[in-house]
Amino acid sequence: MLKLYARLAGKSVRLALRGWPAAVALLVYALAFQLAQGLLGQLGVVGGFMTGFIIAFLISSYLHLLSLVVGGRPIRLADFRESFGARFWDVVSVLFALWIIELGVGFLTSGAGERGEIVMVLVGLAMAVFFNPVPELIYLGQGRVRSFALLGEAGRFISAHWPEWLGPNALIAALILAPSGLLQGGPVAARILSMQALFSMQGLVVTVLVIPTWLKPIMLIFITWAMVFRGLLFVELATGKNRRMRQWSA
Repeated sequence: MLKLYARLAGKSVRLALRGWPAAVALLVYALAFQLAQGLLGQLGVVGGFMTGFIIAFLISSYLHLLSLVVGGRPIRLADFRESFGARFWDVVSVLFALWIIELGVGFLTSGAGERGEIVMVLVGLAMAVFFNPVPELIYLGQGRVRSFALLGEAGRFISAHWPEWLGPNALIAALILAPSGLLQGGPVAARILSMQALFSMQGLVVTVLVIPTWLKPIMLIFITWAMVFRGLLFVELATGKNRRMRQWSA
C-alpha cells in the first residue's frame, strides 16, 4: 500500500500543478460563498434556500474542475462555464438527503437531553466516516446514483476499503487543518468531526479563508493536491486494479 500511496502522491503533484486553475477557483468560490451568506443570511428561510442553491452551483463547479484535473485534462474557460450545471442536481440531491438525516435526528433527539446530544455526536461520527467519499462518488460516479442511494454507495465503499482510505485522509486533513488553527484538541470524536468537516464545501471555505495570506498560495495547491490524491485513490480502490492492494484488503 505504501508504494501505491507514493505513486499516487507523485502523480497528484503533477496533476495539481497542471490544474492550478482549480486552486484559484477554490479561493474565488470561498469568497463568493462568504459574500452570499452575508447578503442572503438575513432573508430567513428564503435566503437559506437561495444560499443553498448558490452553494450547490459552487460545489458542482469545483467538483467538475476536479474531475478534469484527476482525468489529466487541462482546464479551459469553457470548462468553467459548463461546470456550474455539470453536477448541480447530483449535489442538490446529496445536500437534500443530508438535510433530511440531520432534521430527522434532530427531531428524534430534541427532548432527550444529554442522551440526545450523545446520539447526535454518534450520528455525526458515523456520517464523518461512512460519507467521507461522497465528493468522489459525485464527480467520478458519472451520475449512476443520487441522494440516499449515493450515501449508501459511500457507506459500502468505506465498509470495503476503510483502512486504506481513512488512514491517508486523516493524515492529509491534519496537515491542512494544523496551519489554519482549526484542528480541534480534546476528545478524539471532536478531532474526527473537524477533519470530516474539511471535505465539505463549507469546511473548505472556512479553511481557505482563515489560512494566513502569505501561506494561501501554497495551501491552495496542497489542498488541490489532496483532493486529486483522493480522486486517484478512490479510482484505484473502487476498481481494484492493484493486486497487492486487493490482497492487503482481504
